[in-house]
Amino acid sequence: MNERKGLAEKVAGFLGSSPAIASPAPKGTACCRAIDIALGVLIAAIPLVYSFLAPGSLKWAILGILAPATTFLWLWGGCGRPFRPLPKLAAPLFTLLLVSGLSLLQAINLYSGLQRMAFLLFLFLLYLTVAYASHPDRQETLIRTLLLTLLVVSSLSLYDCTVGVPLMVDGPIEMIHRLFGNTNYGAAYLLTVIPLGMAYTLAASRSWEKTVYGTTLFLSMTLLIHSMVRGAWVGIWIGLWILVRVYFSSERRLGSFWSAPHRSQIGPLLLLGSAVLFAVALWPLCLPGLTSFGKRVVSIFDPGSDSLQVRWAYWEGTLRLIRDHIWTGVGVGNFALAFVPYRSRFIYRNPGVQIEHPHNEYLNLWAELGPLGLLVALWLLFRVVRLGRHLAGRAEVRREVLAGVLGGLAATAAYATLFYVVHVPASAVNVAILLGMLDGMDREVGPGERGRPVRLAVLLPGILVLGLLYFQYFLRPLAGEVHYFLAQGELRDGRMEASLSRLERSLEWNPQYYLARYRRAQIFSVQGRYQEVIQEAQEMLQIHPKSEIAYWAMGAAYVKLGEKPKAKAMFLQALTVNPDFPHALNNLGILAAEEGRIAEAEALFLRANGILGRSDASPYINLGGLYERTGRTREALRMYETAAAIQPKSGSQWFHVARLRALTGDPGGAYAALARAIELDERWRARAAKDPAFAAMRESDSQMRTLLRPSSDEPGVGY
Repeated sequence: MNERKGLAEKVAGFLGSSPAIASPAPKGTACCRAIDIALGVLIAAIPLVYSFLAPGSLKWAILGILAPATTFLWLWGGCGRPFRPLPKLAAPLFTLLLVSGLSLLQAINLYSGLQRMAFLLFLFLLYLTVAYASHPDRQETLIRTLLLTLLVVSSLSLYDCTVGVPLMVDGPIEMIHRLFGNTNYGAAYLLTVIPLGMAYTLAASRSWEKTVYGTTLFLSMTLLIHSMVRGAWVGIWIGLWILVRVYFSSERRLGSFWSAPHRSQIGPLLLLGSAVLFAVALWPLCLPGLTSFGKRVVSIFDPGSDSLQVRWAYWEGTLRLIRDHIWTGVGVGNFALAFVPYRSRFIYRNPGVQIEHPHNEYLNLWAELGPLGLLVALWLLFRVVRLGRHLAGRAEVRREVLAGVLGGLAATAAYATLFYVVHVPASAVNVAILLGMLDGMDREVGPGERGRPVRLAVLLPGILVLGLLYFQYFLRPLAGEVHYFLAQGELRDGRMEASLSRLERSLEWNPQYYLARYRRAQIFSVQGRYQEVIQEAQEMLQIHPKSEIAYWAMGAAYVKLGEKPKAKAMFLQALTVNPDFPHALNNLGILAAEEGRIAEAEALFLRANGILGRSDASPYINLGGLYERTGRTREALRMYETAAAIQPKSGSQWFHVARLRALTGDPGGAYAALARAIELDERWRARAAKDPAFAAMRESDSQMRTLLRPSSDEPGVGY
């Protein structure tokens, strides 16, 4: 009985909130406990915000609700230390916020910039709250909440991995997978917390603590390896190296791992090694059909790997963007809008690639904020390093907390060269908390000394401002995204009018949501409402002036309306925005061919083909039609065969291949291609029965006559 009671007390001590810094009044006690609860809820919600199920604004709304709430509780209850002196990292962080505000003067879209400014402001408030309220006891509560959340997420993710989604489609396991899947966002989150798990595993003195923290470290490292994010694999070891350098210090100075007086590092090292081996063993089960672990590791150093090629394309375009806006930048939050003219051929060959950030935080800072923003960020890094070295020499600072915090920040800084870590809510919140904890360790407070509560009357203006920011930059975009998400589902079900209505409601909530405008333009085009397509595209250009897709949509609508000069002007305008926009090149080629300018049309199709490669069949189809029209039959056949290889389920491509094989004297090839076309779409049977290209085969080939004979349940109606 006593053993059970002792264990219960240990667990309660592990999970429970720590006492306030001093002995405040009852209201202060309640507020301080409420801060711990609010921060705990925020930390527990962090993993949910890297789910690809949730709209982007919903992810940031978690921060938008809880960061102001914790700040309000801190100020109203006086929870924490006196307001002066300011934390050491406040100056560079506030300067970065100020530079971001100044950059709005050259923003393409002011709304996008202000939305990003709101996110930065809430992160700054979260950092300040942790920095002022951070006391060894409260730090302990924060870290335990972080690590327990990490343990739960890692356990659920690996459970999903081992059970397998196919066994429970549309069930709870699939939902776990979709919420906690191994994504880039998840890897960024893991990087920031794993070093704390390592530090607490090293420092734990009781067996049950070592078990809990060791299990957390083991599972989270296994999960990180399964994320297949190679940059994170490198970044985590940099973070762990910094952790070791700080934790195993000689006389509180940075020393050597090998000269440490105690050999307690052997256990965690074995734990890390076993986590890697366990991840390798689970690899075929969790990632079936994908590349082997060994090949994945080798590809880290392969400059020709797809991952690095995509990043080279991002970085090359970003450097050109920086060159053209070298002193001012393009404005905070405006990278995605400004990057359109700098998309390379490689990006167009990978249509699934979404260009939102350059996959490098430092390049993103320079591109959006200019050299001043980059210098401020480097100043912040320098201050973090200086503060870390200063704290490493202080005897009263708990080395496991300092080592874990610096390790997480180091891993984040390393991974930021390959990913947009601070643009992801899951990792951005953790970085703000880690910076606040680092600053809090350098603040000395006398016995019973704490911050003075701020009156509600003073806080009300701040509450009003934050309320307006929340409504404008969280609630409205969130409502717009939710309606857009529902509209997509209705569109997949074929309910176009319902989808249009839903998209209209999306735009009522968020008029700046240009994707909703483009989706409406697509639906109008399918319905033949071309004037409305033009109107939606014009509205889209008011939001996103550099959208080549909007000009292209207007050009395609003008073609359908028979206004070819206007169409040509729109396609040329799209090329003015981006000379490598392949769809505008294709359409200009079609117009040139219709006007008899064959050589110009061929050159335009070849340019589009050179950009898209084999990712899109349209240039090959256009070249095939052009070559057939000009009597270059064998070249036309080669183009159609390539198009059929790209679109193997397109009956149209196989039908054209069959026609040209018949014309070039290959009846066997013609029969096989035509049989494939008819298998995909019965309409080609009737079309082939009348096409002159198959006339000779219809007369002499009984097999062809049998193929073209209408089936018993399919009348021979012409195409």
